Amino acid sequence: MRQAPAVERLPEERISKAYRQRRIQAFTAVYLGYAFFYLIRKNIAPALPLLMEDLEVSKAQMGLVLSLFSATYAIAKLFNGPLCDRSNPRMFMAVGLGGAAMVNLFFGISHSLFFFGLFWMFNGFFQSMGSPVGPKTIANWFSAKERGRYYGVWNTCHNLGAFAILMAGGFLVERLGWQAGFLMPGLFCLLGSLYLARKMLDRPESVGLPPIQEYHGDLPKNSVHDTDETAWEVFRNYVLTNPRIWVLSFACMFIYMVRYGLGDWGVTYLNEMKESSVGWASFKSSFLELMGIPGTIIAGILADRYFTKRNLAVATIYMIGVTASLVLIFFIPKGYGTFDAIAFGLSGFFLYGAQMVCTGLGPLAMVPRRAVASAVGLTGAMSYFGAVLTSVLSGWITDKFGWQGTFVLWIGCAMAAILILIPLLAGGNGSFMEKEKNKPTTNERK
Repeated sequence: MRQAPAVERLPEERISKAYRQRRIQAFTAVYLGYAFFYLIRKNIAPALPLLMEDLEVSKAQMGLVLSLFSATYAIAKLFNGPLCDRSNPRMFMAVGLGGAAMVNLFFGISHSLFFFGLFWMFNGFFQSMGSPVGPKTIANWFSAKERGRYYGVWNTCHNLGAFAILMAGGFLVERLGWQAGFLMPGLFCLLGSLYLARKMLDRPESVGLPPIQEYHGDLPKNSVHDTDETAWEVFRNYVLTNPRIWVLSFACMFIYMVRYGLGDWGVTYLNEMKESSVGWASFKSSFLELMGIPGTIIAGILADRYFTKRNLAVATIYMIGVTASLVLIFFIPKGYGTFDAIAFGLSGFFLYGAQMVCTGLGPLAMVPRRAVASAVGLTGAMSYFGAVLTSVLSGWITDKFGWQGTFVLWIGCAMAAILILIPLLAGGNGSFMEKEKNKPTTNERK
C-alpha cells in the first residue's frame, strides 16, 4: 500500500482539464467511501434497544462494548494516521472498508457479549483506516484558500451515511430483527470496497499533475514540497511537539463525548423516555445526522469568508448552540415527536459543524501537507478517547442515576469544550501555507 510514485508530468495544455476531472473523481470517491464506513458504524444505534432486550444485557454492558470500539479506534488512529501519510489512499481506504464490512457480518451472526465486544473492537480498527484519507485527499487536491469549503462539504459524508442507516435502520430491525442491521449494510459495503479500489486516487503527482500548491500558486514552482522525513519524524516534528494541536485535541475529546453520547444513545433515550417505537425513535434521531450536513457546510463557508485565520471561533459559537440544543432535547415533554426531531436536528447542525472545524480545519491549518493525516490522527485519537469515556459513563450513569444524570454529563462536556477553545482564539490558527510561502526556494538555498 505504498504511496503511488510520481509519474512524468502531462503536457502543459492538458493539465487544466485533467486537474478538473481528477479532482472530481478523487472527491467523489473519498466522499462516498467514507459515507459507506458510517453505514457499518452507526448501525448499532437503532439495533441497541432490540439487541439488549433479546439478549438481556444492560446499558452498562453495552456501553463497554461501545467503548471497545472507541478505544481501539483511538489507538489505531495514532498508527494509521502516520501510516496513511506514507500509503496509497486507494488501497488503504478499500482495505479498511472491506475489513469493517466483514466484521459486521460476523457481528450479525454472534449471540454472546464476548463476541460482540471482540468484533466491534475489530470494527474500530478497520474504521480508523477511513478517516485520515479524507483530510489527506483534500490537502492533496485543494489549495489552502478553498479547503474550508471543500472540507466542509466532504465532512458531510459521514452525516449522509449515518442519516441513511438511522432513518432506515430502525424500521429494518423492527421487521427483520437486529441481526439484519449488521448483515445487510455489511454486504453492501463489501461492494463499496471494490468501488474504492477502482476509483480512489493518490496525490496529483501520481497521475502526471503538479502539486496543488504549485497549480494554485500557493508556493513558487521551484520550492520543495516533499522531504525524506520518515513517518515518525513528520509526526514528531510537526504534531507531537505542537502545543496548539494538543490543546485542540482536548477540545475534540469533549466534543466527541457529546457527539457519541447523543448519537449512540439517542434512539434508546427516545424509546424509553418519550415512548417512541424503535422505528420512529431511530427516524427522529436521524435528524441529528441530516441537519449536520447544512451545519457543516455553513461552518466551512463561515471559516473561509469571515474567520480565515481564526476558524476556531466558528467552533466556539457552534458549541454554544450545542449546549442550548441539549437542554431543549431534555425538557421537551412526551408526545411532541416533531419537536424531538427539531431539537435533534438543531443539535446535529451545531455539533457536526464544530466537530468539522476542530478535528479537520484546525489541524489542517497548523501543519504542512505531509503531516495532515498525522495531525488528524492525534486529534482523532483524543476524540475517540472521549468516545470511550462517554460510552462507559453514559450507560453506567443512566443505569444508576437516570437520563437526567447523563444529560448533565453531556452538557458539562459541551461547556468544557467552549472553555478550552476560547484561549486558542487569542493566537489565531493561521495557515501553515503562509509560513511555507516565505521559505527560500531550492535555487535560493543553493
